[in-house]
Amino acid sequence: MAHPRSVGRSRSEVSARLGGLRRLAGSAAARKADGIILAEGDKLCEEALGAGLTLKDLYLETARLRCADTRTAVLATNAGAEIWELKDGSLRDLGLSVTPQPLLGVFERPDHRLPPDARFVLVAAGVADPGNAGALLRCAEASGTDGVIFAGNSVDPFGPKAVRASAGSVFRLPVLSSAEPVAALKELKARNLRTVGTAPGRGLPYEQANLEPPLALVVGNETHGVPASWEDGIEEWAQILLDGQAESLNVGAAAAVLCFEVRRRMAAPAGDGSTLAGRR
Repeated sequence: MAHPRSVGRSRSEVSARLGGLRRLAGSAAARKADGIILAEGDKLCEEALGAGLTLKDLYLETARLRCADTRTAVLATNAGAEIWELKDGSLRDLGLSVTPQPLLGVFERPDHRLPPDARFVLVAAGVADPGNAGALLRCAEASGTDGVIFAGNSVDPFGPKAVRASAGSVFRLPVLSSAEPVAALKELKARNLRTVGTAPGRGLPYEQANLEPPLALVVGNETHGVPASWEDGIEEWAQILLDGQAESLNVGAAAAVLCFEVRRRMAAPAGDGSTLAGRR
């Protein structure tokens, strides 16, 4: 397959590009400063293109570039993106995954904002694992949230591992980061969203708790939960009662239970008493 934009690169140009990719792969600050997202593999790149993101550069290893079924390369050429041919194995050194794909897209990061009429927002309090961050994003999209805020010392939701774990949800949802969680909660309250925190042993069981929108659902760090410094910003609490000897759920699993409960109530007919359980 011939791609005119992939030819004519000097070794020094390619080497400089690989150095830049290593910097971006390893640094959330660099990705934010450059305003980019890295998407690995055909599937994720096509998800990003389908969501309307702008593809700046596409990197393909030699064997992949010559495959007749490289649909992403065709889309990239049609979009006017720069295509760079790399030696086989070049992308493995970036450390993006255990089994790296021979294709990498560099996309412009969208300027996400919560919609003014948002009624259901998921807030991640210091979620540290990129796999969990991606799982939260998939859950948020599937359950119909209006956006996700990663606050405090949360992992970068636009990092390569989180992007991959999100399976494309990060491209389609409003996803924001906030270094000032108290300010973020105040802003959500100013939008008339109740802030509901989740923690074992606190509040009503979720089946009885007031999970009616408009609300911001706050889920905590994998080990320490919602930080104590956030508590003044939490208006209500809900918990998931567990059977057996399990002490807690993974944050992604807990968010799925609660987000789909919110979705169930949003979809319930008006006047359905089951949606009013536990109202204060």
